[in-house]
Amino acid sequence: MQYEIDPQLTKQLESLKVAFMHHPNSSVETRISLLKKIRTQLVTAEQDFIAASNKDFGNRCTFDTQMADFMPVIGGIDHIIKHLNSWLKPSRRKVGLQFAFSSAHINYVPKGVVGVISPWNYPIQLALMPIITALAAGNRVMLKLSEYTPATNQLIKEILEPFSDYCCVIEGGPVVAKSFSALPFDHLFFTGSTEIGKHVMRAAANNLVPVTLELGGKSPVVVMDDADIKHAARSIVFGKTANAGQICVAPDYLVVHEKCKTELIEEIKKQYKKHFKTGSNLDNLTSIVNQQQYERLIELIGDALHDGAYVWSEPNSENFETRKLGLHLIDNASNRARVHQEEIFGPLLPIKSVSSFDEVIKVIKHNPNPLATYLFTKNKVLVNRAEREIQCGGLVINDVLLHVAVEDLPFGGIGSSGMGQYHGKEGILTFSHAKSVFKSGRLGNPRMQLLLSRSKLLTWFVKTLQK
Repeated sequence: MQYEIDPQLTKQLESLKVAFMHHPNSSVETRISLLKKIRTQLVTAEQDFIAASNKDFGNRCTFDTQMADFMPVIGGIDHIIKHLNSWLKPSRRKVGLQFAFSSAHINYVPKGVVGVISPWNYPIQLALMPIITALAAGNRVMLKLSEYTPATNQLIKEILEPFSDYCCVIEGGPVVAKSFSALPFDHLFFTGSTEIGKHVMRAAANNLVPVTLELGGKSPVVVMDDADIKHAARSIVFGKTANAGQICVAPDYLVVHEKCKTELIEEIKKQYKKHFKTGSNLDNLTSIVNQQQYERLIELIGDALHDGAYVWSEPNSENFETRKLGLHLIDNASNRARVHQEEIFGPLLPIKSVSSFDEVIKVIKHNPNPLATYLFTKNKVLVNRAEREIQCGGLVINDVLLHVAVEDLPFGGIGSSGMGQYHGKEGILTFSHAKSVFKSGRLGNPRMQLLLSRSKLLTWFVKTLQK
């Protein structure tokens, strides 16, 4: 398939490639200095980011922007600065007796120019952490921002403008994204939906560009009958209301043991009412990002009701004008219902009940591999089974979302929820080429010398075998 590429994008890519060729492997000190300068710019603009994000969403809870979108970038930069030297140290490898007196090691070197496509749901963290990591690995970066967050985009452009030798920022909709994906980068990093990820990978394949895909899927939260019900309910409410559930690792659906189902549902309602007392009009409830997404979620609710499901929500929990949507619990929807077929990406929680952990495994395996799985239980045997038997990007025991905040844990999916990882050391390795280096010893290669010295004997032996 041929892709039409914007000449301006090609020009920007070529400019960064020239800059990389002139300085193909900058020192760790230079990279750390760059990160510190970007960090200073970010810290100065913290309140501006909060205001811009609030404008983009219509209303965004300050907590969602500050603690879940902005601060992870600052923490991520600090973590990289602290460990970058050790992460990039050459890795010595054994050569074996046959290569005695020789040595081998791996150098982790930059790939070149990295393309990054970021989404709208966390427009600060999911744009800046990939490029910060790529820059720390010594690359240049082209960043394509989501068209849904123009105010935040403008701030990011202003902050990165002084570093135009290292990175440039692109804006635009699907046409620009399609053209961007087809550029001959040295690596392409995409965060978004599984369906769009397929198109990105297809476009990158034309140039044999390696890709990292951070996708999504239906991440289950599982509550067994021995769990701390109050803690589980509080965690679930947090996971489904943070950023209005517009998180790739938000609990997508609930799988609960039938023995504690009623108790858990009532506790979820109680915890939700405790934190959101006036329906959909509170400032601490983030709006759905745009009308299209809001209407999609309303359609999911309508489809579930048509399917015969029971839907619980607080009064006044839907506000068309402000695009605010409260928590909706959806019970008894069939597997045909859209809430069980599609990634929800909002504050709707479909519920499935089970009678055993074997049934839990069966339910989870019915869907493609999730980006995350959350298990609430005190049973170590079940925890061990989950670690062995559930294929997912990340597994969290007795909580939700928090694995993403652990700076030293790699983050990424598996199968349809993504490929490749970033965060921590694994992020640096993602954007690095592991260059193998072999140094022959002063005595040369004893094995090769032996073979050469006996070449006549070997020739005779081979000819004898061929007769």
